[in-house]
Amino acid sequence: MCTNVEKKKPTFRFAVLVMLAIISLTTVGMVVFKASITTMFLLSWLIVVPAAMKLGYTNSEIEEFGFSVGKDAFQSNLIILSVGVLIATWIAAGTIPTIVYSGLTIITPKYFLLTTLIVCSLTSIATGTSWGTLGTSGIALMSIGTSMGVPAGLTAGAIISGAFFGDKISPLSDSTNLAAAVCKTDVITHIKHMLYTTVPSYIICIVLYTSIGFKYASNTIDYNQINEVINVLKANFNIGFMALLPIIFLLILLLLQKPPIVSILASAILGGVIAVFQEGEKIGDLLNYMLNGYSVDTGLEYADKLLNRGGMMSMAETVLLVFIVFVIAGILQKTGFLEVLLQPMIRKIGNSRTKLVGATFITSYFANAFSSSMMFTSVFVGTIMSPLYKEFKLKPENLSRIIEDTATLGGPLIPWNSNAIFCSQTLGVSPFDFIPYCFLSWITPIISFTYGVTGFSMKKYTDEELNEIRELEVEEYLQS
Repeated sequence: MCTNVEKKKPTFRFAVLVMLAIISLTTVGMVVFKASITTMFLLSWLIVVPAAMKLGYTNSEIEEFGFSVGKDAFQSNLIILSVGVLIATWIAAGTIPTIVYSGLTIITPKYFLLTTLIVCSLTSIATGTSWGTLGTSGIALMSIGTSMGVPAGLTAGAIISGAFFGDKISPLSDSTNLAAAVCKTDVITHIKHMLYTTVPSYIICIVLYTSIGFKYASNTIDYNQINEVINVLKANFNIGFMALLPIIFLLILLLLQKPPIVSILASAILGGVIAVFQEGEKIGDLLNYMLNGYSVDTGLEYADKLLNRGGMMSMAETVLLVFIVFVIAGILQKTGFLEVLLQPMIRKIGNSRTKLVGATFITSYFANAFSSSMMFTSVFVGTIMSPLYKEFKLKPENLSRIIEDTATLGGPLIPWNSNAIFCSQTLGVSPFDFIPYCFLSWITPIISFTYGVTGFSMKKYTDEELNEIRELEVEEYLQS
């Protein structure tokens, strides 16, 4: 129970110092010591709690604040764990291998850059990981591009655009689930809303990569690496329509607006059934895959990186991060720190939606450059800006979309960002060579900002919806 003792309100200076301390601790841990963002956010408890106690709150009150908000992570975390199960069973059923196989078989010299974009998109959508796509299909495609005489930066740009497009709209992606969770919207609503900006950008990318690719149409392709991966997939899985049934089933359930967790787990079970009867998997092994991820040794490193994935344990860190972020954000919100920090921004933004969106863009790119992590940026921007979007009656999917348009896609454009570094090291190309050709990362934010200015697709709450939200908040406060 909350006490009736009057608590002090933090000064703006004190609130800034606390926030800077959290950012500095997290950034130094991640950049200097290569620590996990989850570890650093947990350690920030040692900053947040003493700061709140200085305002007169007791430790039990602070914990209650954090856990009262932390329980909101329940649904998001269940979805994330279910996605881990889904990935494992989809690999075991041959669903993901079939999608990758289909992508690799469409590569032609005339449309090499276009097919590179599509192959990496399909791989990333199917696996939910841009980095995994870069380390598998990306490496193979770089070799093909080199054999054709295509500039390395251009090939890398098409690979990165495809990989991050797929990661951005895949319900299997941890970064996509995190952005939705931090902004307190469900992942399917978040993905649907991103299509407004991502699809037009992707179409423009198709035109650009196709037209540029005609220059290399007469060159020949060395298919050796592609054939290696194709042969491994054919040798280990039954490639065909049957393997695609789990993804078709999932899409049908989602279109029928069935609960996301039920839909994901039902699709996972169907994948498990196909894995048992078509791939010859044992039920005991399949249940182990659901926990620890699919495991196979194909003898080909590229294929193993792609296939040894999934399971609830692979999502454990993301689940912990979402919960800790909600707890820390709950404490900062209920002790007044976020309110004090937002006041100057509120005054400068006024009633301008354009200024609000512009402030979000600036904050996102600054955080991405400062922290070198799109995950940190999603957490930071989502926590700071969510109250402002509610003030403007804008639904949370507007903010989560902008975070993905800037934080997720902005990473490869910042040479010292962890995403740009990984792309460079994995593909063997300098960031300054591929940055000009990451068309998706340049085009999407322009479209996103244009929507913010014009109001197109910026979904708003109705007065009735806002009243329901306020009533729930009052009820939760009285229960605390």
